Amino acid sequence: MATRKSLEVDIITSSHWITGLIYPEARGLFSHMNMPTESSIEIEAGELSTLFKRSQSAERFGRMWLVKSEIAAILVGTRTGLGPTSVVRAGYTKPFPHSVRVLLEGFEIYGKIHSVGRFEFSTVIFEGDSLFTPLYDARIQSILFPKSQADAPALLFNRKRVQALTLIPSEPPQ
Repeated sequence: MATRKSLEVDIITSSHWITGLIYPEARGLFSHMNMPTESSIEIEAGELSTLFKRSQSAERFGRMWLVKSEIAAILVGTRTGLGPTSVVRAGYTKPFPHSVRVLLEGFEIYGKIHSVGRFEFSTVIFEGDSLFTPLYDARIQSILFPKSQADAPALLFNRKRVQALTLIPSEPPQ
């Protein structure tokens, strides 16, 4: 019997910050979170805190189930935590990073979205069946609770909760 490999994640909802272990399938967290036949995920050995008390002690739990559609973002400690590159990028194309700011129901997220060329808002937000979209070199911050913030090499954000998205121009050469 094969052992399951755990992945430590930070999950952010509109009201809570949850840290714990998730056991994604072999294809990685991206595929696990976008599996259309599953509406929830299971977190083990975690901690739960409200956004406004994040700096204080958190409540520990053994197991928790979360509804995927209620998750705003899920942060991982490494890019490889999202899964194999060919799965995350849906093929073997060379990615082009676009720096963006995503406004997401009470949060601002900064980072890089990878696409195969010119950035197309409608493609990123509306096309396909994926609920979650990857963002790299990311920073997330709660608008109402500024101390609730984090940096991550990669995260998945819930594209159904996006209110707005702006491209951030790259710095001019000096």
